[in-house]
Amino acid sequence: MSATYRIARESAEAERVGGEILAELLKFNAAQAGPLNMERLVLSVRAADESLLGGLVAVQYWNGMFVDLLWVHESLRRSGVGTELMTRAEQLLRARGGDVVFLSTWSFQAPRFYEKLGYSPFGTLHGLPAGGSRTWYVKRLK
Repeated sequence: MSATYRIARESAEAERVGGEILAELLKFNAAQAGPLNMERLVLSVRAADESLLGGLVAVQYWNGMFVDLLWVHESLRRSGVGTELMTRAEQLLRARGGDVVFLSTWSFQAPRFYEKLGYSPFGTLHGLPAGGSRTWYVKRLK
């Protein structure tokens, strides 16, 4: 690699270049920590007419899982559906030998919900959005 370089904003090729960057990072990570063994997990809650009422999107890798999205329709909130989704995701992680779950939530979303499920905060970013915060949580499965 040359000692000279330039930094460019990719527009037309953003997806392709983003994919190349990810591939290089994953190659480095595997050399440091072993095979990623990544698997996307998507759980859905559907009504009798198949309309979407909720769901969870996560990524399982190494011995952990990052819960990226959890959503439950207003009509089912506080009914236990969110807890069922989280419990099912944790069971699936355990089944593949994993033991660490982490996620983040905005202050206006569900911090107390995750705390009730045994998740502990490990970092908070204050002021994003203005007047709010984002907190990261972790749970070690037994």
